[in-house]
Amino acid sequence: MWISRSWFRNKNCVPIWRGIEDMKTLPSCICILGLAAGTAMGGSSVLMDQIGPNDGSSEVANGGLASQYFEAAFSIYDIAALDDFDNPSGLSGSSLSMVLTFSTGSADLVSGAQINFYSSSDAAGVSLVGDVASEDFVGTPAVNADWAGASTMFDFEGTGFWPLNAGMNYAAAIPVNEFGVNGQTFTSSSNIGDNNCWQANPAGGFGFGAIQVAAANLMYRINGGTGNPCDLPLSETCSGDISGPEGTPDGFVSVDDVLTVIATFGQQGDGTFRPQGDVAPLPTGDCLVSVDDLLAVIEQYGADCRPTGACCFGVDGCTSDVAEDDCSGDYLGDGSSCDACVSGACCLADSSCIQATPEDCSAGIYQGDGTDCADVVCQEAPANNDCSGAIEAFDGVTNIANGSATTTGAPLVDDCTTQAEPQIYNDLYYSYTATCDGVANFSTCDSAAFDTIIALYDACDGAQLACNDDGDGCGNFTSSLDYNMNAGDTVIIRVGSWTDGVTGEGLMTISCTVPSEGACCVDTDCFELLPDDCTAFGGEYQGTDPCDADSCAIVGNTCEDAVEAACGDSVEFDTSNNFDSGYGEPDDTQCSGTYLDWTSSPDIWFTFTADAAGSVDLSLCDAASYDTSMVLYSGSDCGALTQVACNGDASVESGCQSYYSGIYGHPVSAGETLYVRVGGWQGAVGAGTLTITCIGEGAVGACCLRDADGTCVDDQTADDCTALEGNWSANSACADVTCATYIVCDGVGEGPTPESGAWTAGTSDSGGGFLRAGAAAGSSSSSIDVWGLALVYSGGFSACADATEASVTVALHDGSFGTLASSGTSYSDEGISYADIYPLSKWTAALSYTGDFQYVSAQSGSGGQGECWFLWMSADAGTSYLDDGSGAGFVEETFAVAYCITP
Repeated sequence: MWISRSWFRNKNCVPIWRGIEDMKTLPSCICILGLAAGTAMGGSSVLMDQIGPNDGSSEVANGGLASQYFEAAFSIYDIAALDDFDNPSGLSGSSLSMVLTFSTGSADLVSGAQINFYSSSDAAGVSLVGDVASEDFVGTPAVNADWAGASTMFDFEGTGFWPLNAGMNYAAAIPVNEFGVNGQTFTSSSNIGDNNCWQANPAGGFGFGAIQVAAANLMYRINGGTGNPCDLPLSETCSGDISGPEGTPDGFVSVDDVLTVIATFGQQGDGTFRPQGDVAPLPTGDCLVSVDDLLAVIEQYGADCRPTGACCFGVDGCTSDVAEDDCSGDYLGDGSSCDACVSGACCLADSSCIQATPEDCSAGIYQGDGTDCADVVCQEAPANNDCSGAIEAFDGVTNIANGSATTTGAPLVDDCTTQAEPQIYNDLYYSYTATCDGVANFSTCDSAAFDTIIALYDACDGAQLACNDDGDGCGNFTSSLDYNMNAGDTVIIRVGSWTDGVTGEGLMTISCTVPSEGACCVDTDCFELLPDDCTAFGGEYQGTDPCDADSCAIVGNTCEDAVEAACGDSVEFDTSNNFDSGYGEPDDTQCSGTYLDWTSSPDIWFTFTADAAGSVDLSLCDAASYDTSMVLYSGSDCGALTQVACNGDASVESGCQSYYSGIYGHPVSAGETLYVRVGGWQGAVGAGTLTITCIGEGAVGACCLRDADGTCVDDQTADDCTALEGNWSANSACADVTCATYIVCDGVGEGPTPESGAWTAGTSDSGGGFLRAGAAAGSSSSSIDVWGLALVYSGGFSACADATEASVTVALHDGSFGTLASSGTSYSDEGISYADIYPLSKWTAALSYTGDFQYVSAQSGSGGQGECWFLWMSADAGTSYLDDGSGAGFVEETFAVAYCITP
């Protein structure tokens, strides 16, 4: 886990929430797992239970990890949330339960699931189908009726036993859910477990790679057994239903079942099968067909074992506890109740009203469950409610209002929408005759107050010619459709809503444009082509103007056309249309936290010449819309540049958020020409402002000292301020700056970054790959202070009710990170709140040690103490290290940590 001044970061830290963005009214997210063991009935074992009591008390509010099989159009987002459990005896799996939440809709939207077991978390990153065991379940899964939590629990019984590995196994239950209509599904997180789980997304649609770690527990319950079918429990009410006229259970205990017991009398299971006639004693039988089984079948003789549910007759009522074969209405499913049998008022096109179910009101406007015709006023549908009443439309603007329109047209035959079943609801009809040989445009783009769809037909009840759901560049899901027409050709326009009953008013604009040749850009090359020819050639049509030198130029996209700037400039830019300039990879040994594959990243170039000898600051500090990286080159010829500096994340000393890049205090010579190359992390693009500040030799400014009083000293050179260990502001006076106040360390180390600075805090924990340490060379210690945040995570970070619960242990280490001495700590509140939310805490270890040491660590126990996590606060100077559990050991980090060792 990681927290910084303004948002949660997910580069080298655990992502907290993540999802698919900007896909039609969907919220986004992704979240977090552990283990347990016990014994269940029937000789089976509870291999894992992170669900806990059925009252839902173990569920973490607003927690959950995305887990879902999407429809084919979104298959790159197929994702599994998996957790591990220990299976030392090598038992087989027999059932799995999971708790799910939904971004939209409800449990009945799940159309199936896949249960998977993996040999490792990495195996899931290769394929979501389990390499140890996998089973597909088709149809809406069974809902656990005893579950009383806020979410939904599904139960999956294996058709046999799932063979599992002895030792650690990794499990994932992946629901099947149509994202375009139903949104996302999330496996809920629990407060039971070891706070360690994974997400696998082999196709990489979510952007974190094939696998990522998450610090939480998934709500799974897995039962298992020996693999012997005779260890599985029998039906508590109808164990005698073992056969029927076709030789398989038919839902009744009858003569067929009695004859089956007699036919198998005396059979004994051998561990690989259960005799068909073994029906007693409960709960698991005895794997032998004997007189006990015959008596049990006779006792149950005549029992009706079929599952029951609600039988719905729409407006005529509902009957509960009916078997599906006995229902002459609509059977709502096993275990269903009559609460799902709904009806209401249905307004028809002629303004009359009938009572109907939502399905029976497809030709009208449903007024809602439980509404009554006596209480609603229906409006007559507009004249163009049906295609036969289509209104003639002309070039220009036409008013549209479908509030009283019903749905009269057939479903769309070409899937131009993100709906599961493409349809235009509450549709209106118009006819249009082209006024030119060219492209006719039909548009509600940014001019309708509802989510629109437009389709064209050659006639009423004719062939669909084209359709559009969301037009390129159109806001609020409005539409724009182009169609090639000849003068005099007539089409039928059908326009309406994406969602049934969600209607509104707006404008539809129609225009006819004769195409002509114009500039067509293929990268930076320009050709004069017709629009369709330009598209076919893979280009972008620029309009009717002919090609010229600037037609396809992307300002600053290459070194040769770098944006010219000067010392003191603040240059605005936007890389939205840029591409990779092809200059190649920088020397990463000069970079700080680059996080960038330069060979596939759109970039932009700037050039300037230093006015005088001195230094230069190049800053995107808090001035870009995306995560940037920067490389600085020296040289007057693009063919002979020398890289002189590189930065991915600005240092804490720069005073800006760490994901913006900047190069500060770089020495320059008078008249030296420099080139600046700016790119984005993971190919990101966006807008920003590059500020170039040249500082001449001997320049003076304000120097803020790092002391408890916020002291400022005027007329200091950069070297003078460095000698004072201060922060320098070139060409500034103390009257113009506000210096931060510091908690000062009088021994070895640095106090915490001030709240007004670019602070960062990272989890420091003995488990889960969060082991942190700071470089701290010394030869004696009497006590050690460390500063940090004690936070709890539940859908977001907040302060612990009792920060002292984040118990912290401090240790000194030798040059190989071997432990020399360690001690527990006492706690105190520093009375400072970072971001006005997170209280700064200090933990003090009375650690007396004499002898050389190189590093200091501060770790909480795995997952903190209780719900509290220890996040180690940054310092403005120093070096820290992280052991992320990958096997690489302690690796240098990009931020220092706050501690003070008193000799």
